[in-house]
This record gives sequence, structure tokens and C-alpha cells, in this order.
Amino acid sequence: MTRKIKITLDGRSYLVEVKDINADPIEMTVDGESVSVTLGDVKEPSAIESKIEINEFKPDEVKTDDVKAPEPRKEAGVPGPIKDFTAPMPGMIISIAVKAGDQVVPGDEICVLEAMKMQQTLRAEWAGIVEEIHVETGQQIQGGDKILSLA
Repeated sequence: MTRKIKITLDGRSYLVEVKDINADPIEMTVDGESVSVTLGDVKEPSAIESKIEINEFKPDEVKTDDVKAPEPRKEAGVPGPIKDFTAPMPGMIISIAVKAGDQVVPGDEICVLEAMKMQQTLRAEWAGIVEEIHVETGQQIQGGDKILSLA
């Protein structure tokens, strides 16, 4: 059973989906990236518990200020990973809720897409900073077209 949890590590919060908390290694998704974590033999669990706080994820309790997007890599000549947010189906962009430079977290509104006379709010699937917006209001798009890129 997949569980969504909020993990706070050294004062920074992350939204994490954990497939099986009792497995070793633990398979999880952090900001859309698959991660495998091995805890190994922990001799002093209290040392870990003092640094990590794990809470069940409750969307109503999480404010966007609680979750920080990963900092883009700043090494010379090495850009951070870019993730493209794409349209799930053909339609027309009704509104865009973000602009370049905005920080988003999972669940934030990205845009409203009208398809077959129904409006669908598209929401961020991972955290990041809006690098570039590829569409504009009123534009017709196809399924799979880039809407925006996150860094």
C-alpha cells in the first residue's frame, strides 16, 4: 500500500510517497523522482528520530510555505534537471496560474485546460521552479504538448 507522508529533515519539508515502509530498501518517490533508501542496521534509533520527523500527509494541513522546492544546481556549466509538464489531452488553455520564476509544489494549480466543453484544472505533480511557459491563454494544444518546464 502506497502512503503519502510529509518528512521534515533539518527544518526542510518534503512530500514523499512510500510504497512499503517495512521493505529494505524502501522504495519511494520524492518530487517525482524514484528513490531507493536502505536504512541498514540502526544501532541508535533515537539519533535518527531526533533529525527526522515523519507525519502522515494531509493535503489540507500543508501550506505551500511548508514545502521548499529543491535548489537548482549551481555548479558552473551544469544546469539542474528540467522536467516538462505536458498536456494529458487535447484542448484549449483557459488560464495559466503561474509565471516564470514561480516556485510550485505538488498540488499547486498550473493551468486550466478546456477539453470537450469541460474545464480541468491541471496541478503540479512535483516541486520545482517554473523555468519556461510554452503555452498562452486561448492556445489550442494536443495531448503530450509541453505546457511548462520546471527546474
